[in-house]
Amino acid sequence: MPDLIDKQQIRAALGRAGLSYVEVLNPDLASQLSIWLNMMLAAPRNLTAIREPESAIAKHVIEPLMGRHRLIVADLPLPDGPLIDIGSGNGAPGLPFALCEPGREATLLDARSGSVSFLTEVISQIGAAQVTAVQERAEVAAHSDRREQFAFAVSRAAAAPSVSLELMIPFLQIGGIAAGWTGILTPQAAAGVAQAAEVLGSKLTPIDTPNDILVATKVRSTERKYPRPWSQIRRRPLGSSRP
Repeated sequence: MPDLIDKQQIRAALGRAGLSYVEVLNPDLASQLSIWLNMMLAAPRNLTAIREPESAIAKHVIEPLMGRHRLIVADLPLPDGPLIDIGSGNGAPGLPFALCEPGREATLLDARSGSVSFLTEVISQIGAAQVTAVQERAEVAAHSDRREQFAFAVSRAAAAPSVSLELMIPFLQIGGIAAGWTGILTPQAAAGVAQAAEVLGSKLTPIDTPNDILVATKVRSTERKYPRPWSQIRRRPLGSSRP
């Protein structure tokens, strides 16, 4: 099957989005991203429902990298240190973030063996030695030696907003940043998320509109009981009025 996406398409999309500067950080970026997207489009549909090349570029490359750009523009320079992507699935947003900064170690964490097998093959094909795919549940891994070892945590569509926070924040060092692609929240949901952030030892750090990326900065250590077992997280998310 011929490739559906080449590096010139990636470069053109980055240019239209005002993101061409990321190639200065990694001259191989467009080639690596095109290999990844072509592998994704050739894989089973459980990795992405998007099958049209331009839509795949927009969703899996431009959306994450525009989020990264918005963090920087908001005077939130990404802290030095390793990155973790919670519920990485097909690799977005963690892989595009990591490829922009070849010097930053990154862990793509997912509980599903199929996703981790796919990501491991992608990492091998694109030569991203600083990136590792790990199969483990986040609520378990956060109680291992991975706890408080990361400067930056990202997640997209892995869980509800307050649940994403509970899964991300324990991995962060103090001063680390969590970013979750949540979509625009209702006022009620936003209030619950703010409460969850406080419980977990972080504070919300709003960036520019639209308010579709949840950003929190860790300001103190998270209590050891978090994240809770999945049955408890699912039954009573932090910030929820559910009994």
